[in-house]
Amino acid sequence: MAYKSPEQKAADVLLPLGCIHQKNTYLPFSFVDKEDREFPAKGDFYHPGLDLYIEVKHSHLNGKTSKTKAENAYNRIEPFKRTGRYATHYQIQSGWNHAASKHAIVQSKIGRAQYAIVFTEEPDEETISRIEKQGIQAFSLSRFVGMLQLQLEFETEPT
Repeated sequence: MAYKSPEQKAADVLLPLGCIHQKNTYLPFSFVDKEDREFPAKGDFYHPGLDLYIEVKHSHLNGKTSKTKAENAYNRIEPFKRTGRYATHYQIQSGWNHAASKHAIVQSKIGRAQYAIVFTEEPDEETISRIEKQGIQAFSLSRFVGMLQLQLEFETEPT
């Protein structure tokens, strides 16, 4: 069986429900971290009918608390490790795009109804702790798909 990234796994079930893969499209909002550093954000998918951005993660969000701290941690990693076989591992461990704090900021500004964090695998204990402490609302892929299907049925029922 060929490897599928978290986004590919999610695409299999989200695209048929009307979600659009966003690839390189930034959200139409600007965000600021705890150091007042502005940053953009992307969602992996967008559902235009529900005005819903969906961020897909495998099973981990790191504990970096600002964009600067994430960049500094990533830059301390030996360059060959950032491009080699384990590059994704180091990005997940240090990257701002995988930081719980970043997603808490984004979800807080946009709102839980418009920004969903979806895990394709069960989050590790460290991530669950971060999610709880930061008030992040997140879902498993299967639960999210079920909720999305219900929402779409509700939206299309005749009145």
